[in-house]
Amino acid sequence: MKTILVACGTAIATSTVVAKKVERLCEQNDIEVKTVQCKAADAASRANEILPDLVIGTCDLPGNFPCKTLNGRAFLTGIKLKECIDELLEVLKN
Repeated sequence: MKTILVACGTAIATSTVVAKKVERLCEQNDIEVKTVQCKAADAASRANEILPDLVIGTCDLPGNFPCKTLNGRAFLTGIKLKECIDELLEVLKN
């Protein structure tokens, strides 16, 4: 099972939207995942605690991360969504 940390400004609205879209996408691609949500300000420390396979942010994320980070705004806007999905799947399938 892969773990994905999804961060946004408050860990309420946009991280929930992105987490649900990512969960559906992974299910469609037979990738078992668990998503964890947090505030952007807490993302680096949370990532170092849980060591996720991927961190997705809906805003700029401060700090250093122990794994690949992905700009998740495409899941909200649709702009460059295919490229974002391709990158996400590449990370999770390896």
